[in-house]
Amino acid sequence: MKKIFFAIVVITTTLTRAQVVSTDPAFPVQDGTVTIIFDATQGNGALAGVAPPIFAHTGVVTNESATETSWLLVQGNWGTYDENVLMTEIGDDLYSITYNINDYYSVPAGDTVFRMGFVFRNTDGSIVGRNADGSDIFVEVYQPGLNVAILTPDIEPYIIDADEEVNISIASLDATVTELYIDDVLTASTATDLLEYTWSTSDAGLHTIIAVAGDGSDEVSDTTHIYVKGPVTIADLPAGAEPGINYVDDTTVTLVLYAPFKDYVFAIGDHSDWQVNDAVYMNRTPDGNTYWVTLTGLTPGEEYAYQYLVDGTLRVGDPLSEKVLDPWNDSFISSSNYPDLKPYPTGKTMGIVSVFQTAQAPYVWAYPDFTPPAKENLFVYELLVRDFLADRSYNSLIDSLEYLDRMGVTAIELMPIMEYEGNDSWGYNPSYFTALDKYYGTRETFKAFVDSCHARGIAVILDIAMNHAFGQSPLVQMWWDGSAPSAESPYFNQIPTHDYNVGYDFNHEAPATIDYRTRVFSYWLNEYNIDGYRFDLSKGFTQNNTLGDVGAWGAYDAGRIATWKSIADTLWAQHPDAILILEHFADNTEEKELANYGFMLWGNMNYNYNEATMGWGNGSGNSSLYWASWKNRGFDDPHNVVYAESHDEERLMYRNISFGNASNPDHNCKDLYTALARMEQVPVFLFGIPGPKMIWQFGELGYDYSIDYGCRVCAKPVKWNYLNESARYRLYQVYGAMGNLKKDYPTFATEDFNLSATGPLKRINLDNDEMNATILGNFEVNTNSIQPAFQHTGWWYEYFSGDSINVTDVFAEISMAPGAYRLYTDVRLTTPEIIISVDDAEVVADNLAVYPNPSDGLFQFSWTTYSATDVQIEIFDINGRMIWQQTGSYAAGYQQQTIDLSAQASGIYFARVSGEGFGEVMRLVRK
Repeated sequence: MKKIFFAIVVITTTLTRAQVVSTDPAFPVQDGTVTIIFDATQGNGALAGVAPPIFAHTGVVTNESATETSWLLVQGNWGTYDENVLMTEIGDDLYSITYNINDYYSVPAGDTVFRMGFVFRNTDGSIVGRNADGSDIFVEVYQPGLNVAILTPDIEPYIIDADEEVNISIASLDATVTELYIDDVLTASTATDLLEYTWSTSDAGLHTIIAVAGDGSDEVSDTTHIYVKGPVTIADLPAGAEPGINYVDDTTVTLVLYAPFKDYVFAIGDHSDWQVNDAVYMNRTPDGNTYWVTLTGLTPGEEYAYQYLVDGTLRVGDPLSEKVLDPWNDSFISSSNYPDLKPYPTGKTMGIVSVFQTAQAPYVWAYPDFTPPAKENLFVYELLVRDFLADRSYNSLIDSLEYLDRMGVTAIELMPIMEYEGNDSWGYNPSYFTALDKYYGTRETFKAFVDSCHARGIAVILDIAMNHAFGQSPLVQMWWDGSAPSAESPYFNQIPTHDYNVGYDFNHEAPATIDYRTRVFSYWLNEYNIDGYRFDLSKGFTQNNTLGDVGAWGAYDAGRIATWKSIADTLWAQHPDAILILEHFADNTEEKELANYGFMLWGNMNYNYNEATMGWGNGSGNSSLYWASWKNRGFDDPHNVVYAESHDEERLMYRNISFGNASNPDHNCKDLYTALARMEQVPVFLFGIPGPKMIWQFGELGYDYSIDYGCRVCAKPVKWNYLNESARYRLYQVYGAMGNLKKDYPTFATEDFNLSATGPLKRINLDNDEMNATILGNFEVNTNSIQPAFQHTGWWYEYFSGDSINVTDVFAEISMAPGAYRLYTDVRLTTPEIIISVDDAEVVADNLAVYPNPSDGLFQFSWTTYSATDVQIEIFDINGRMIWQQTGSYAAGYQQQTIDLSAQASGIYFARVSGEGFGEVMRLVRK
């Protein structure tokens, strides 16, 4: 006999058999006409009861598709009223559309269509009908000729009780005889194209149903299974077993699923060849809430994919998975990022599956007892791996740590890396909260990243979004009511409590939610040795319903405060040094109470810093930095993490060059180099204010693509080549100078400071027994004078220039050019290595020449001086490390010097040639 299906059997067809969509005829063929009938009450049921119009969104899988589920020749303009995909209402939540397959999809001649893919939507696309697990709906397209299909039961396997009747329905095409075999016994036959039979049995176990159709010369078949189950065994959990994966020994695992209101559960997977049987029939605890099963005879070290089959119809992964396999997105993960990724069990199941592995080699931590830097003085670098590195990998992130370390970074805050829907994402659409998303690399590589950070004294903070979960989460799917979580859900509110919710809103006071989030938060701290969290949308952790009133949502909420204090108590009991940062933005009385309890609070100063950098600061306080001081907020300790940029805010440089103050043609804030020079004030007046600070990736290089480039969450250009531009590299050096001052000198963590920064002329005075500092800045677009209010008379030293002044009047005004800044200390510090400004370089742009450039290694420098002088030549690599230096005395006139970089790796280098009265920086390319 030959099979009628394509070599890779489509999981939706095999497992759900037209549950959501049926067709007329039963065997649609590529060059024929088909009627698609959509039952809005089936699948996720999202469109049930939704008033028409309803539209299809459809494409085909052909021999040209990348995978067996990749659509081509898509029909439908999403979010519009599109007559081409308009469905006809036929009553009882049923809708139909009729077309010729080849014509409708404009299938190129010679292409073979294997199946049609569908989702269905309302007009604006805000409500979408899909399979129950959120996946696309697929309908097979058959080759003309002899065919057979089992129409019912429409679920594989179909699970029943003993003696329960089952209607078996079989359709055939071009057959002279159609036969039904049950457990290899011929049970019924017909000469028509439809065979229907009612069957029941008391024999427990798995039964095989085979339909065979013949035309006298050939036969085809279709197979499904019926499982007759016995009663669920009631048994206590094994001692010590907890929800999720419990490794008993190298060959034994106990799986535990919290599933109240469910009738029965099977733990299917590789260990059962994806079949149900008594060995994977889960026990239920006496309270009726939890299911468990112990699997034995496993191969040590082998990865096993598994799922929970709930009530015979729903397949979900483990809510506490270590790792999951995704049938829709894993094929797009780079093999260099994730080598030897276990293949998805195509044709055996549907939806996301979990993975367990016994006898895993433990990761040996080089720094198991790392103590993070003091949270009151953190320099946090927020980054999204996707947009930070071209290959989007943890391996490359490890290689980039030198770049961050040189800048003085003491903590890296990663945007969410818990398993989220899709690959190309910010990560705030989570589905499996304890599974590391595989897109950036393996679990071992991520642990190596954490270890590498700790080796440098850098803490690792994970952004985590537990206000909500998205539709692929098993916690959502297991208790679902068509378009929202059901009333039985132990985890979710049916209606969100606030206007800013996305996905499905956790009930943050529900016992199941409290238990689950505690396990999640503890897991990452323990398994991956991370140092803390930034809690996304922390203001949403409330059961106080303020829908329609955003102001009321932000008001003081005692219940929300109690929730967060409980979370902190639990985590600090296990990890006293854990850094807990809230993205709260609530009333300051609430933030003050949480800050004084030990939390860190995000402090968004994007608007104010940007008004200052754009040159629009005025006396009314639009560029005021007053709220950047933790003392001004009434906090007991420095617990506000102040930032000028974050992933959520528009980039400063984009606004500078788009909307900057251009009233002074000699200091036009829209000019790229003027804007970059003004950006140097940001680190000076960010890190110059004591307390924890954060910057967003590439802000230190003046990243000037808008946050909405492409779209807000779309991938952005990775701009490491900014380092080749001297003005941007100089900005990085200023950030580094300030970051290292903050890290190395207690003055910049003092609690004795004064901030005068309401208008465009800004001043910070820092008092400390070891060293005082006074920081001045002119954010105007014209020259101005500012009173420094030095703490005492005497000698003061300007950090960036190395200049010194003898102060006799602490209030004597200092004239400052537009965009200028000064940092004075009363202890002389080493002047930081910062390349000369672009403006200075342009003065002598014709003075220095290098040939050849690019070069295989030998570079000939030439210059002209007008008197005998000492000339210093310095070569730096792209990370700012000096790799070659020479100082010599040269006579007046034309001079040459050859430098050999043959021993250096290929790449970008910078040469600085300086002498009395001149200096220039030039980029070198070593081929």
